[in-house]
This record gives sequence, C-alpha cells and structure tokens, in this order.
Amino acid sequence: MVIDAVGLNAQIARVQRIWFALALGGVLVVCPAASVQAAGWSDHLSPVPVMALGGLAVAVLLPVFRIRSVVSHPIAVLIGLAFVSLVYSSFLPTHGVAERMEEFLGRVAAWLGAAFSGAPSTDNLLFAYAMSLIGWSVGYIGGTGVMRAMNPWWAIVPSGAALLLNLSYAPPHLLPYVFVHLLASFGLLGHITSLMREERWRAQEVTETLNRGTSFALTGVGVGLIIIFAAWRIPVGEVQRGVASAWENVAGPWQTAQTNFDRLFAALNPSTVPGKGLTVAQTMAPRGSFELGDAPVLRISGREPGYWRAVTYDQYTGRAVISSPTMSQRLDRREPLEGSMETDASRKFAEYTVTVLAPSTSVIYAPDAPVTISVPTVYDYREDRHDYGSLRPLAPIHEQQRYSVLSSVSTASASELRQVGTAYPSWMHQYLQLPASLPDRVRREGRRVVGEASNSYDAALNVQQYLRGLTYSTRVPVPPPNRDWVSFLLFDSKEGYCDYFATAMMVMLRTVGIPARVASGYVTGDWDGATQSYIATEHHAHSWTEVYFPGYGWIAFEPSANRPAPVRPENQTASIGTDDLVSITQANPELDDYYDDEDELDAGSFVPLPPPQAGTGLILVRILLGVLLLSIVGGIGAIGILWRRGIRRLPAIARPYAQLVRLASWCRLGPRPSQTPFEFGRDLERVLPTAADRITAITDAYVAGVYGAKAHDESASRRLARIGMQTRRQLITAIVLGRWRRALSERLGAVAGTRE
Repeated sequence: MVIDAVGLNAQIARVQRIWFALALGGVLVVCPAASVQAAGWSDHLSPVPVMALGGLAVAVLLPVFRIRSVVSHPIAVLIGLAFVSLVYSSFLPTHGVAERMEEFLGRVAAWLGAAFSGAPSTDNLLFAYAMSLIGWSVGYIGGTGVMRAMNPWWAIVPSGAALLLNLSYAPPHLLPYVFVHLLASFGLLGHITSLMREERWRAQEVTETLNRGTSFALTGVGVGLIIIFAAWRIPVGEVQRGVASAWENVAGPWQTAQTNFDRLFAALNPSTVPGKGLTVAQTMAPRGSFELGDAPVLRISGREPGYWRAVTYDQYTGRAVISSPTMSQRLDRREPLEGSMETDASRKFAEYTVTVLAPSTSVIYAPDAPVTISVPTVYDYREDRHDYGSLRPLAPIHEQQRYSVLSSVSTASASELRQVGTAYPSWMHQYLQLPASLPDRVRREGRRVVGEASNSYDAALNVQQYLRGLTYSTRVPVPPPNRDWVSFLLFDSKEGYCDYFATAMMVMLRTVGIPARVASGYVTGDWDGATQSYIATEHHAHSWTEVYFPGYGWIAFEPSANRPAPVRPENQTASIGTDDLVSITQANPELDDYYDDEDELDAGSFVPLPPPQAGTGLILVRILLGVLLLSIVGGIGAIGILWRRGIRRLPAIARPYAQLVRLASWCRLGPRPSQTPFEFGRDLERVLPTAADRITAITDAYVAGVYGAKAHDESASRRLARIGMQTRRQLITAIVLGRWRRALSERLGAVAGTRE
C-alpha cells in the first residue's frame, strides 16, 4: 500500500486550520463572558466563561452524530438548560441534588413570575444564571457558525453585541476585551476566507501552500490593529443634529428595556471604578457591599445648596422600591414644567448652572421643584403633572457641557409645617401604598416611633431621629430571599446605607398615613472656592426621603446619619403664587443654555411610555418549568431503560458482550444477523485495534458461558465488567473522533461547493 504523503500532510494541515478557527471562535465567545465576570455585577459569575466554552463544545460535537439541525438545536438547548441549572443549583445550601434542584427551580419560577407580572426581583443568583445561559447560547451559535456553515459572522455578531451591551453599563477599564474581540474577529474573517479559497483551489487542482491560512489570519489581525489605533486617535466631535434626532427615536424603546432590566436585576452591585456615565435605575433594591469613588461628576454654580434630585420612587414591594409607570412630555428649551407651576407657600426661586464632569449623563439633576431647563427635555410624571418622576435630556449631555436650571425652592419654616392639615390631593393615594406582605411588627414599630406626635412634621422628625440612631455602613448583609427589606433592617441587621434608611422612613411614615417617597441623586457636594461652585463626586451619590405637606409640596428629610439633617428656619417667609412665577420666568431671558445654536438638540414629539404588560402569573410559569424538567428527566430515564432492557436477565459473564453489541448497534456498527460472536468481534477489532485483546476476552467469555455452559467465579465476572466498561468508553471516543473528522471534511467540501 502506497501512502500519499503530500495528500496526508494537506489533510493534516486542513484539520489544524479548523482547530485554529475554533480557537479564534473560542476567544470571541469567551470575551463577553469574561467581561461580565470582570465587571463583578454579582456573585457566582465565575462559571459564565466556562458555559460559553461548553456551548461551543456542544456545537462542535453534535455534527458527529449526523443529526439534522431541526433536532440538534433543541437538543443543545436542553443540554444547556440542564447543565447550567445543575451548576447553579449547586450554589444553594440545601443538601441533596434533588432538593437543591427543586429549590432552584422554585427561585427561577419566582423570577419568571416577576418578569411577567411587572414586579421587581432582587435574586442575584438568577442574574448569574441568566448570564450563563446567554454565554452558552453565544458559544453554541458561534460554534455552529464555524463548524456547520463556515460563517464567521455567527461567532462575531452575537458575541460582539453581548460584549458591547455589558460594556455600556460596565466601567471603561474593561475596554481591552473589545480590542481582543476585534483582533479575533479580523483573524477569524481572514482565516475562514482562506479556508474556503483553499477548498475551491483543491477542487480545481490549483497548487496551494499549506501556510496560506495562517498568513490570512495574521493579515487580518494586522489590519485590525491598524483600525483600532486609528479609531483610538481620531478626535471625537460634538453631537450633531441628525445624531440627536436618531437618539430620540431609540430613546423610548431603550428606556423601556433598561427599566425592565433594572426591575428584574434590581440588586446588582454598582460599578466600583470611576468613569461611567450617569444614569438612573427605575428600581432600588438592597445590594451587597460596595465603595464609591472620589471622581467628580457634577459642578453646580449657585448660591443655594440643596439635594440634586435625579429620580423619585413611589412603590414599595417588600424587597425593593420602584418608580411606577410614567407618562412623558417633551419640553423645549426654557419651556416651564407645568407640574412645577406650584402655588405652594413659602418658596423662592434659585438659579443653578450644572456642568457635567462625568463622561455623560442621561438624566437632569435639579433641586426641589425645577421650573425651566435650558436644554430640550423629557419630563416623566405619574398620575398628575405635579407628580414628578424624573427629567431626561433629549440627548445625552457629555463631559464639560452645561445646562441651567431655575427651581422653586422651599423656605417653609418648622412652625409652618407643623400647622399643615391633611387635605391631600387625589393623586396622593399612591404615596400611602404598602404591600399586603408587610409584617405587622413593621407597622407597630412605625406607630411606636411616631409616638404622640400631633402633626406630620413632628412625626417625620421622630422617624428621622430614630433611623439616624442606627449604624451607617456600606458593608451590610443583603436580606435573605422572601424577607421584607425594612423588617430586616429594623429587627435584624440594624445597619445599612442611605437606600435602606430612606426606604425605611418612607414605609414607617406610610404606616401612620403620611404620604412619603424616596428620592435619589446627589447631595450638595464640596464647596470649591476657586470656581465658586459645589463639586459633587461619586461618594456624594445619595438617597433620601421626601414627605408631602399640603400647601407646601415635597419637603426633604435626612434619615442617614452620615449626612447632616436639614435645618429649617423658625420664622415665616413670604410666599409666591402662579402669577409671580410666570412673570419671573418671562423676566429671565439671561438664562443661557450654554449650547451654540448649531448644536441645539431638536426633535419631534415624545411618545408616552406604555406601562408594563401583565403576565399570566406564577401558575403557568411553574407548569412550563415542570413540563421542561419532566422532559429532561424523562429523556434521561428512557435512555436508561433502553440501555438495561433485556440485559439484566443475562448471566454476569454475558452482560459485557451484550452491552458492547448494544452500544455498537446504536453507533451503526452492530453485528449482522448471519455473524457469529467471533466474526462480530473481529470486525469490531478492525474498528478499534487498540482494544483487540479486551474485545477477544469479552467475546470468549460470552461464547464459553452461553454456549459452553462454563461457569465464572465472582472475581472473574467483576474483572470482565471492568474490561467491558473500558472497551465501551474507548469505542465511544474512537467513533466520536472519527465521525467528527469525516463530518468536518465533508462540511468543508460541501460549503466550498456551494460557494463556487
């Protein structure tokens, strides 16, 4: 027999190049998974890169069995769900695999119930679980593209989208993952292109060199480096009018998607690295330990210190506070907010200029009741236009850009607030909302702390003073699942940070019928004499409680001991009405928006955001999960029954041979009806020559025991069983690798032929 050395070397080179393509695909699918782990959003993220590689491995191995795509894809989904679920159920403290899986599926059902019903979720284990499922999917899609279709875009696009989505939330120190992803993308594009060309050349008997694929890949990497360097050095200009209009078109859907993400993963850890753009979440939940940096984010020029509010929260669920669905109104530059045209007593106007020092902001920070903003803005409100939710610029405001705010600031004295009655507006009912699950002892504690206070102001002071007596710390335990947040703070941990205390004060005041809400943003900041302004840094990020007083509006209180409590004057001040407000607004043309005319953000009307859609609830979700689990367990059980059927009744010395025959038959290598056991054994030895001695021993024992009625002792039967297991493993390995090589060669030839 003459061996074609040149052809053999070419075949080896082609297989090596496919392995190189898979290696590049592995880099692509691991990049987003590794970036999620490095971002540290929650615990238990270490399996995410492993799951991405697992999906890639399944995509590589499934073609070996010549299963159609319509069947192999569902199989891959089931394998991924089962494997990822088993891994993450192991993080639960419950003993026993079945008990852990039952508890884990219950938590998945609760999370899906929250997703369908519009409720928030604070289960960070489910976030890590979802990231691993996404990693598995990205790995499988990328591997399928490289193995089955020889199409690099299947690996590049999903992994790139996942990477960029993560980095849109993550700090900039994770940018190297983008560079690695780009280099691997260019390399894979060049390498796959080279492989396809070589297959066409081989079919046309064109001479080729065996290192051409590597040259293409290295060329792609070089081009990628040049593009990355050029993009890094090109200066970035101002946002143009067309870009601003495009941003407005996508802002609504993106805002809705971001709101749902914040709701379903409300307890994720914040970024610990400076440089992230300023955004706000629509859900606030207890998080793990964290530390805020010292990077400056805002410079505020103005005479009056204050709380720079970004968003308000009105609903308490027991595990989080959320901002209920809002309606939106587009406001032009300096157009008065209708909701701020207050007739509240004891107010004055204050003008502020806010300079953004962070990379960007997608929210307007303003004190008390903002009246006009110098840039086009979207005003989010709830039931009434006076019911402030948040303010958003029409397009993001970038570093060193500025905007002006005219606000109506309360000057109400303590004596005035003590005299306020309880004639609340009709839309105030939502600020008395409490969940039915609120423990009775929280209600009793609220009434106890309020004590004998005869008015809302003294009641709020009592609660504020009580909470300021608890320990302030950013390193606190997170409430266990299904445990009320405020109850855990008041009766268990007795320590927390501003989110804890602001929420607790809101809940305790609502238990005695006083409307309250949580506000979030920044405290005043540090005074900078050089610029005559306040500098707010990351560690000035804060949450506080606002209490509604009829006739005076929302008044801020400070339940966190790390910040000074607001000091209110005792003497009464003059009040202003709507007419005064309109005249002052019209008499301030000097309010400059600090944008050149050509940079003004101009766009059309803003579409109100729809409320979350209600789902079918936990019952349907649990039924679907039960069906899925039963399908997985049923499939495994069916395979086990088929494997054992008819074999247990055989003598111990005959079982290894019967098991070998069954496995070979499943692999389409079973004996023909006319073959004797010895003939079948010789055929199997040609397929697996390294196991010839073991196959002979199994066959001889079977013939001697069944046809010769030769008895084997127990030790010989155990030794034969071990030999049978080793042989079956070796047979599976040989068949899988052999079929994978043949499928790969056929796939290369088929794809090359279709691209002729």
